[in-house]
Amino acid sequence: MKSINEQLYEYLINNSRNITERWFAEKDNFTGAFYSNNSNPQIDDILLEQHALTIKTVVSAFLEEKGSLEEQQLLWAETVAKSRIENNTPIHEVIEALNKTRETIWGYVGLFAKEHDEVVTKTHIIKWSIVYNTSFDHLIYLFSEKYYELSNKRLTAQQTLINELGTPVIPILERVAVLPIVGDIDTSRAKALLQEVPQKCSALGIEQLFIDISAVPIMDTMVANEMFQLMDILNLLGIQTFMSGIRPEIAQTSIQLGLDFSSIPTFSSLKQALFMTGVYKNI
Repeated sequence: MKSINEQLYEYLINNSRNITERWFAEKDNFTGAFYSNNSNPQIDDILLEQHALTIKTVVSAFLEEKGSLEEQQLLWAETVAKSRIENNTPIHEVIEALNKTRETIWGYVGLFAKEHDEVVTKTHIIKWSIVYNTSFDHLIYLFSEKYYELSNKRLTAQQTLINELGTPVIPILERVAVLPIVGDIDTSRAKALLQEVPQKCSALGIEQLFIDISAVPIMDTMVANEMFQLMDILNLLGIQTFMSGIRPEIAQTSIQLGLDFSSIPTFSSLKQALFMTGVYKNI
């Protein structure tokens, strides 16, 4: 004869569709657009499939099979976290949806207890409550951990791409390249310039590098010092450097700040730099 825990497990699994339907009826009240306002039927398919997985994972706690439960929880956490990251779903919206799932499933535990009131005691209900909520709390912890891990991987990949785009050494002739710098230069980007540009130039066999700063909005002492350091490193590597695109307002600011560009070949535009150095005629 099946234990009362096994009967509860089977009851919840058999009512999985009803639990999901009740949850779906409530999801329009959620704050998150992924759950409440999406018009993509594929999202609903994903939610249906994953909600069934959630129910199976959560109610497995009642069987008290620790090894298989942990494996199931880890699978669930990775599956759901990956899906929510891919759909840019904020973690607080996922927690809100999970709490509604917690409430809905527990409602069916209550229905089971009423239908089996001749055998279900207060002790059973208290024990189920402890097991259920402990398991659900651990599930949310595993999800949060996996969500954080995947978010960090995504951010690292994006930062790597940003660094690549932020330090574009573009060969235009054999041993000649252009480095167009666009946007603000903060400490992180300055560090990337110092690390990435010399390595890229060495790998490409560059002997002349034209650094264009026409799209850099602000030239302060920090930016200027980073440019000087970069050029010093490149010169030590035997790479001749030129700077172009110093706009009038930047030139005025540089003078006011006491920045000395006299030791650096400078030009008003990249075109002028390429023309005056004799590179333009070879392009």
